[in-house]
Amino acid sequence: MVTLNELHEFAVEQAIEVDPRDRSRIEEILDERSEEYEDLEGVRKDSYDLNRLENPYDDSKVLYAGDREVEKVAVGIDIETQDLLLIDRLNEKGHEITGAIAHHPEGRGLANLHEVMKMQVETLEQVGVSISQAEAIVRGRVDEVRRGVHSGNHPRSVQTAELLDIPYACFHTLADNHVNSYLERYVEEEDPDRISDLIDVLLDIPEYEWALDYDLGPTIFNGKKKNRVGKVSYDMTGGTELSKDRLEKMAQSGVNTIIAMHMSKDQIKEAKKQNINVVAAGHISSDSVGLNLLLDKMVDKFGIDVVELSGFKRVSRL
Repeated sequence: MVTLNELHEFAVEQAIEVDPRDRSRIEEILDERSEEYEDLEGVRKDSYDLNRLENPYDDSKVLYAGDREVEKVAVGIDIETQDLLLIDRLNEKGHEITGAIAHHPEGRGLANLHEVMKMQVETLEQVGVSISQAEAIVRGRVDEVRRGVHSGNHPRSVQTAELLDIPYACFHTLADNHVNSYLERYVEEEDPDRISDLIDVLLDIPEYEWALDYDLGPTIFNGKKKNRVGKVSYDMTGGTELSKDRLEKMAQSGVNTIIAMHMSKDQIKEAKKQNINVVAAGHISSDSVGLNLLLDKMVDKFGIDVVELSGFKRVSRL
């Protein structure tokens, strides 16, 4: 048996293994947090989230009852109040679900979504954007997201889990790091020449093939099928998308194609201006890829059972 806290600790370590940043950079961030914590006093120190001293992913948290053992876990892309009620109803019918893991952040994880966006400084630098430009681009968007999430009803789903007594966590960047690393390795190995070839390569991945059942398969948001793929940037981790300002700098650094989960209208407009191909692999299907890669490790180590719901498609690669 394994507790939800132990699952989370294992998942954090696995996410660090496939993080696009060097481990030394992550250790530097954790050291900075330790120093920050030591300087706090009073209520600010008492309410500090001590998990931040060991977990660099502020959008991935144990939200309730982490010390409880879990054996059969419901996993969903979004697990909110209605989904927790569904889990409770399933348990009334004898399913014996002992915990719930959401992908998208809830509670404290959503309130701190902006913090994980800072990792995109390094991912931009890796495709050739200068560090000073990357920091400026990320800083502005981090502030925008921080203000945007501040007004949310973050206790809502956590209180529901407490009332229903369902151990509850969210694994966001923990999974996104996995799909980002996997696609980078997979696409480079397949080496598609044209955008049409890239689409075919993505459709060989079961989760993207499954998305076709809902007419949500990989889609060209900008560019033509016959366009060459060229230098690729992977937009799969780091909390949420940056501002459109990044695209000019990426084009200047030689990026030809972006593979993203999704992309907003303003960003697509800017991609057209910069002549960058954009392939939207699919949001929910990409989330499923990342979750599955992480779950395979957890199932292999701890033998947990997984119940899929809320848009998640379980595909085992074991």
